[in-house]
Amino acid sequence: PRGGGPRLYADPANSLFAAAAHLAAQDPAEAAELRTIARTPAGLWAAGQPGEMQMITKVTRAAAQRHSVPVIVAYNLPDRDACGKFSAGRAMTAPGYERWIGQLAAAVGGGDDIVIVEPDGLADILRHCLSAAQGRQRYLLLRYAMKVLGALPHARVYLDAGNPGLFKNPAALTGPLKRAGIGYGRGFSANVANFQWTGTVITWSQELEGDLASTARAVIDTSRNGRGPYTGRDYPRWCNPPGRALGPAPRLDPGPAGIDGYLWIKDPGASDG
Repeated sequence: PRGGGPRLYADPANSLFAAAAHLAAQDPAEAAELRTIARTPAGLWAAGQPGEMQMITKVTRAAAQRHSVPVIVAYNLPDRDACGKFSAGRAMTAPGYERWIGQLAAAVGGGDDIVIVEPDGLADILRHCLSAAQGRQRYLLLRYAMKVLGALPHARVYLDAGNPGLFKNPAALTGPLKRAGIGYGRGFSANVANFQWTGTVITWSQELEGDLASTARAVIDTSRNGRGPYTGRDYPRWCNPPGRALGPAPRLDPGPAGIDGYLWIKDPGASDG
């Protein structure tokens, strides 16, 4: 961080440490690479798992003691991943989601956390993967999440906006982002779990910030974009395509105007789909 500001929080319980220990004897080089990834700050996803609120409370408190900032990802909307259908979770109702958001807000509390709100959430609407009624409900739920989480005293809250591969013209996102409550937070996240080149996402994000005509800022997921998007055949371009690589290391205030951070929002050690 610049000027001696806070650092991003790396979870000492990252499961890759166990994987590295398992591989240490048979492949020391790969084990060392896994430990390097495990030591790098990455997002912690709240997606309806048992015990997740206790985990977030524990992480928030541990990060505060270390003067560092954890990245928490809220991913539990009804009908989530309606387009991809790989990450559908347990059945969730609108009232249940609102209760869950309240629990998440309580777990973060006064922590200096970065909170990413619902990757794919807006994209599912704009790609017409939800019915009209589901879309209306989702706008309401996204707005509710942004309002509740955005009211936390120290959290920096970002509504997910997708990536340049999905939406080549960022101006098309301005109305939907405003309707979904971006004004309650600090800005938007871009390129979550995707592979668009960092430079491409910076330019796209800066254009979107200008289109929003507000003080919105962006964070960019660089966890797996070191070789850009997959261009070969026979593989999905977004779901574990072969030959990808780590992108820029996570850091706050990386330099480009309007960009609050490069983050590993999606843990590169975890499968995506």
